[in-house]
Amino acid sequence: MDTPRSDKTRVEVCDDDKTVKYAEARSAAPSVYEKGIPVLDEVDLPPDGGRGWLVIFGCVIFSAATVGWGLVWGVTEAYFKENVFPDASESVLSTLGSMSGMFMTLLSVIPGKLADRYGYRPFLAAGGFLWTLSMLLCVFATQLWHFFVIMGLIQGLANALVYPLIVALPAQWFLRFRALATGIVVAGSSLGGAVSSLLFRQLLTSYGLKKSFAIYTALDGTLLFAAWFMISERRRSTERKKIVWIDRSFFTDPVFWSLGGCFFFTVFGYLSPIFFLPTFAKDKLPNLNDMLAALPVTMLNFSAAMGRTLIGFLADRIGPVNALWAVIMLSGLTQLFVWTFVSTYAGIMAFGIMYGFVCGCFLSLSPAVAAQLWGSGRLAGLSGLMLLFNLPGNSAGAPLGGAILSGTGGNWTAVSCYSGGLQILGATVLLYARLKREPKVLARF
Repeated sequence: MDTPRSDKTRVEVCDDDKTVKYAEARSAAPSVYEKGIPVLDEVDLPPDGGRGWLVIFGCVIFSAATVGWGLVWGVTEAYFKENVFPDASESVLSTLGSMSGMFMTLLSVIPGKLADRYGYRPFLAAGGFLWTLSMLLCVFATQLWHFFVIMGLIQGLANALVYPLIVALPAQWFLRFRALATGIVVAGSSLGGAVSSLLFRQLLTSYGLKKSFAIYTALDGTLLFAAWFMISERRRSTERKKIVWIDRSFFTDPVFWSLGGCFFFTVFGYLSPIFFLPTFAKDKLPNLNDMLAALPVTMLNFSAAMGRTLIGFLADRIGPVNALWAVIMLSGLTQLFVWTFVSTYAGIMAFGIMYGFVCGCFLSLSPAVAAQLWGSGRLAGLSGLMLLFNLPGNSAGAPLGGAILSGTGGNWTAVSCYSGGLQILGATVLLYARLKREPKVLARF
């Protein structure tokens, strides 16, 4: 059932005020005044708070428990390699870690569009149930292919049901602080990854694989059940648009391909440090114990949680597209000029914190950027469509980094140049969309 909507904000009809109020509202939320919609005396603007903060908290829990789990893969991969599947190659294990993201990006456009039409809560319930089931199935998995099915296909489907919805929901509740609210939700995945990196590593050491997954099953099931009751929409059922499975207007817009190309290259370079940082630390410092080897990626995730939140403040001031370009460029430069040259534990820790602060901000900003460029009327479906551009990088980015590492005899410089260079290329491709829609270089956009 939809919750009661907030009181309508009256837009003054007087000619002097009307132009200013419409300009301000349109710049912040283009979907409220989409092209072709007649001017109304009253516009129901998002409340920018109130019940919306409880919704954000529920979305954060979903983000932390599901998408955040993928950021723990560095810890899981190291344990698999040492204790469970010692004969598996780095590239095979990296592929396993990438499978969930691959299926999420491949499938998310479908539940995104269905949720735009039929409401978000049924699909979030299905995603939460599937996720809890997948963690339970891991308790009974014994073969590598079992984990490919469970952690790849099932968890990927669960993420596809959850992620495009939780990043679209803030737009229904927030207007002025939309980028900030979305950033907080996406930061939940980093926070979940950071906490789980420490907790799961300790559980593995103390209880082993099966009992650790059993504990996480109970933990995730409880949290997701509580979070579901926090979620609600502001849209009435009569406002849900009919499904347009293929919106050809996007495919004829070069700005769409510019943004998509940006994500395509950026994601290829995104996961290598997250997946390989524990292995990198052990390679540079062979006497390092497991907890200290996992700590840099834990700090990376804590830093990412902060960066994904604070980027919302920046985007609300300089514009989401400008902020997107800046963080992707900084992410690539950090890999090229920091990761390439660190070899001490302090240096590895510093790189993890620096890279974490900027690396995942593009995920926080993508819904706000999409709303800036095309409006937010079908944002869940559009978010799912844009995620398709992440598919190649989520599937092959880290495995290709592992293959480069193996093929070069353990040359980490080759890995950092590969991943950092692709992110810089992604930022360069984005410049077309930015300058096409707003030619003024210093303009807020």
